[in-house]
Amino acid sequence: MARILVIGAGLAGTATALFCARRGHRVTLLEAGPPPPSGAADDDWHGWRRREVPHARQGHAFLGLSTRVLREELPELPAALASRGAHVTPLESGSEDAAVLSRRLVYEAVVRRAATAEPGITPVTGAAVTGLLTGREAAGPTRVTGVRTRDGAEHTGDLVVDASGRRSRLARWLAEAGLGTPRETSQPCGFFYLTRHHRLRPGRTFPSTTVPLVTELDYGTALVFPGDNDTFQLSATVAVDDPLKHRLRDPEIFTRFLRSVPATAEWLEAGVPLDDPAPMGRLENRRRTLLDAAGRPVAAGLVMVGDAALQTNPTFGRGVSLAFVHARQLARTAERAAADPAGYTAQFERWTDDTLGVWFEIQRATDRARLAQLRAGLRGEHAPPADDLPNRFVRAMAVLRDDDAQIRRASLRMYHMLMTPQDLMRDRTVSRRILAFLRDHPMPETRAEGPDRAAFEALVTGSAPASVLPSAALPATGTGRRTRT
Repeated sequence: MARILVIGAGLAGTATALFCARRGHRVTLLEAGPPPPSGAADDDWHGWRRREVPHARQGHAFLGLSTRVLREELPELPAALASRGAHVTPLESGSEDAAVLSRRLVYEAVVRRAATAEPGITPVTGAAVTGLLTGREAAGPTRVTGVRTRDGAEHTGDLVVDASGRRSRLARWLAEAGLGTPRETSQPCGFFYLTRHHRLRPGRTFPSTTVPLVTELDYGTALVFPGDNDTFQLSATVAVDDPLKHRLRDPEIFTRFLRSVPATAEWLEAGVPLDDPAPMGRLENRRRTLLDAAGRPVAAGLVMVGDAALQTNPTFGRGVSLAFVHARQLARTAERAAADPAGYTAQFERWTDDTLGVWFEIQRATDRARLAQLRAGLRGEHAPPADDLPNRFVRAMAVLRDDDAQIRRASLRMYHMLMTPQDLMRDRTVSRRILAFLRDHPMPETRAEGPDRAAFEALVTGSAPASVLPSAALPATGTGRRTRT
């Protein structure tokens, strides 16, 4: 069994530690911040300061794939989440798969406490990594053997895992050690994100527990994230270069906008706000790899897991699922690292590209098209949708799913990452129905209810109240409440 050193105890790092420990590996789990507090779920939310996870207080979707991996690796965890007030909600997909509806910090605290109690895991909090320990190999790249922390302590392992998230400093540590640095591919998502938390009024229930709950307008998006203990999050995004974006930080204007979107208006009526809208910016799709241009590892005995390796647009909620699948693969193969540290690094990188890379490329293509739509929406224009077959296929599915149960189940499975778009296109029954629809409707498009750009500008600048928005402001393109075109 291997000695594994994990940098970062977010969801990716903690899952890595747990999955490895259950297979008999010995794990040291380093975390710069404090552990979760004791108490109820609301204490996790109010009392746990996760400066290392800047998006911890934004809305999260824990998709079917992450729940499936969690159930397979840690069968007791879904029940533990439910005991803290999270909703484990079965999917309408003809299987036992389920989503988990929870605030990020409540969900993460359950997973972290499981790691703290797990034999084989040594958790070390307050351990901010400042550099790498290395050792020369007889042949091949330099081996990373451990890390040094701010207090001067040194921690070693057969395999060093960077799970420190999107703010990973691994490139700097490698450069300071005289090694090559990770190659990066990055793409700005192009939008500005705000989230406000709410709690249900007494006697009220969630209008829906089926995710996704997303309304895409030409110039922005409105989202709903049902959570634990009668809480939910409402989010709004607009283009990062939208001159009105900061107006949405005003609680009254934020609410005014979401009240003008029918899909979020019903949630506003069901709950009361708990805080002010919190912004999040500088969102990117980013892939880092430890292989150089010739396919050789820049260091041996080192891998990256979760957002440190591959981060995607948080609107789609894919990060936790990708991290859990990544962590499971590492746990399944970690015993190979000690015997061939350079080969293991290379193999793990190739597996990441082959297995998870498809989701990264899908996200890049989706966001490229969405950014073009947002920029057109700023001008009050509607950008034509992409005309390639995969995009037309997905749009046709969105049009048909309300009336076709089989297509709806397939759509949910794809959203929850239980199948890729390529898998969906290979489903003969579903693909035949969709292709038949495309023959008669070659450029299908959905329409979501909400204000157009002119109405949005009047609404957020205060020149027209939401109650008198012109009916011409409806609709704009989207995936919330839909009409067909």
